Amino acid sequence: MSWRLAKSLVQLRDQINAQWPNRSKKDDGTIGDTRHKASVSDHNPNSRGVVTAMDITHAPKSGPSASVLAERLRKSRDVRIKYIISNRRIASSLLSPWQWRTYRGSNPHTQHVHISVRSDPALYDDTKPWVII
Repeated sequence: MSWRLAKSLVQLRDQINAQWPNRSKKDDGTIGDTRHKASVSDHNPNSRGVVTAMDITHAPKSGPSASVLAERLRKSRDVRIKYIISNRRIASSLLSPWQWRTYRGSNPHTQHVHISVRSDPALYDDTKPWVII
């Protein structure tokens, strides 16, 4: 199946790359690996072939700190965000809106920040700039 990344996440990644052009991308990710494909994950393409999740590497020496980026996104309360996971915490726009909760998934997300955007095409393909600074 062919796939593409949600345009809103392309915009976010482009902004991050412009702000930190030499950042490490070691733990960046979009399309799900075999483990993701075996489960329900926003890293898997939706029915339209769109991936609505992205990981950005924690790279405080050359790029953004995952915790700081996650907090800036949380505080922005951007309507496109479904949830953010970073450093054993999750913040959702839907469940306990915008409050950090303990994340107990198998991946603690200590090497990257995970950003999922909402499933509405009008939101996931909205390319307005993100508030990350």
